[in-house]
Amino acid sequence: KLLVSELEERGREDLVERIIFVATPQAGTPKALAGLLHGDKLNIASGIILDKDTARGFAENMSGAYNLLPSKKYFEKVETPVIEFSDEVDDIYDFQKLYGKDIDSFDEMKSFLLGDDGQRSDPSFSDTDSPNVLSNSLFSKATNLHSEIDDWEAPEGMKIIQIAGWGLDTISGIKYDNCDLYFCNGLSNLDRKLAIVQDGDGTVVTASAVVMSDVDYYVDLKKYNRLGGFQVNREHADILEIDSLQDFISNLIENKDELTSYIKDDKPEVKNEDKRLRLRMHSPVDVHLFDEEGSHTGVTQNPNPDSDLRMFEEEIPNSYYWEFGETKYLGSDGDGVTNVDLIGTGMGTFTFEIDEVLGEETENTTVFSDIPVFEGMEAELEINEGEVSAMEIDLEGDGIVDFSLSPGDDTMNAQASLLILEKILNDLTCHKSVKQPLVQRMIQVKRLLEDEKTQPAKNILESMVNHLEAVNKRNDIEKLGISEEEIDVLINIISKINN
Repeated sequence: KLLVSELEERGREDLVERIIFVATPQAGTPKALAGLLHGDKLNIASGIILDKDTARGFAENMSGAYNLLPSKKYFEKVETPVIEFSDEVDDIYDFQKLYGKDIDSFDEMKSFLLGDDGQRSDPSFSDTDSPNVLSNSLFSKATNLHSEIDDWEAPEGMKIIQIAGWGLDTISGIKYDNCDLYFCNGLSNLDRKLAIVQDGDGTVVTASAVVMSDVDYYVDLKKYNRLGGFQVNREHADILEIDSLQDFISNLIENKDELTSYIKDDKPEVKNEDKRLRLRMHSPVDVHLFDEEGSHTGVTQNPNPDSDLRMFEEEIPNSYYWEFGETKYLGSDGDGVTNVDLIGTGMGTFTFEIDEVLGEETENTTVFSDIPVFEGMEAELEINEGEVSAMEIDLEGDGIVDFSLSPGDDTMNAQASLLILEKILNDLTCHKSVKQPLVQRMIQVKRLLEDEKTQPAKNILESMVNHLEAVNKRNDIEKLGISEEEIDVLINIISKINN
C-alpha cells in the first residue's frame, strides 16, 4: 500500500495493475499481544521455543512487533474482545474498574498496553507474568503507520486481491484470571488463558486479512493439512509453500481467475459435525500427542545438549503446540484415536483439560484436576472419538501402572493424590527436621482414612501446612535444604488435597 501511494505521488500508479495480499495481517492480530505483553508464543524459527523474558525483550524494542498489534480498523471488523478479565482478577488489580469485563476498543487497548495511562509500572525483565508496559513512542509510530494504510484506497483501475488462510485454531484474545496458588497476590500471579477461534491461519484472524472490499479468496488450510499436505502442516508462516496456492497466484498474474485445489472464492464455514480437540495442561508436565500412525505433536529433545533452546514438533495433521504462561495448549482434528503421554518435569500439581469441540461449540470438557506430580512421574490416556479413557499413572517411570484415575471420580482422585504426596515426601532430600514430621504425619493420615476418620485426617493435613509455614519463617531456611518456592508448592499440594 505504501509503495503504491509513493507511485501515486510520482504519477506512476499505472506501473501496478493489481495487488495480491496473501495472509497479510492488514489490521493486526491479537497474537502480537501475547508476545509483547508476556513473551508468549514467539518462536524464532519453526519448532524452536524462545524463552519468554528474551522474547519479550526483543518484541518490546522492535517497531515491527508493534505494527502487528490490532489497529483501529481491527476493532471495526471484529466484535470479539482482545482482552478479558474475570471477577477474581480484582483480588490482584482492579482492571474492571478501568475497562469493565473486557477490552474491545482501540483506546482501551492503548491505555492497557501503556500501563493504564501511566498508573501501572513496568515489570522487571524476568517478570513475564505481569503484563508488560510498552513503549509510548513505538506504539505511536505503529498507530501513525496504520493511520496511513488502514483507510488507503487503491487508484481507479487497480485491482486488489486478498487471499486469507482459514480453518486453523487462531488466538483471538487473552483472558486474565486469578491464580490458584496458596499464596496469590501481585500482578506476577495473574493467570492467563487464550481465547481461540477456527477463523484464521494459526496467526492472523481471517477478518484482518480481508479488510478491503475487493476480491477475496480463501485457502482451506484445514482440508489441505488433512488431505493434501502429506503430513506437513501449513499455516500462516509457510502458507506460500502450498503448491496449489502458488498455481493460483500464477493464474492471477496471468489474468486467469481459475481456482485450484483448496482455494475457495466463498469463505468456508465451520460445520456442526466438524471435530476439534483442544487440550490444556497447567504445568509442570510435558504433554505429547500421538495419532494412530505414530505421528507426534509436542516438545522434542534439542540435538545440541549445550543449548538452552527448547524444541517442539507438530506432525499430526492440523495439530499445534503452544506455550502460554504456565499452560501448554495442544490441538488436533480429533478424528480417530489420540494417545496422550504426560511426563512430570517438576514438583507441583497439574490440571489437564480436554475440550471436544463440534462446529463452533464445546460439546464436552473432561478435567483431571489438581493432581500432584513430581519430576519423572508418567501418565497416559486415550481419546477415541471424544471418549476419554482413565488416566493410568506410573509413579516410578518403570512402565508399571500403579493406579488409574477416572475423570470426575473425586474419591479415587483424592486417594491417588495422597499416594503421590506420600511419594513426594519420602523422596525429599531436605533436613530431617523438615522431612520427618511430614512423613510421620502422612502415615497418621493414611491410618485415619483407613478407619474412615476423615476430619481427624484433615486436621493432620492442616498441621503439615502449619509445619511448613513455620519452616518458611526460619532465618536459617537456606541450611535446611529446602527453598521457599518448594515449601509454597508443598503447601499448595497439601491444601488442595485437604479441600
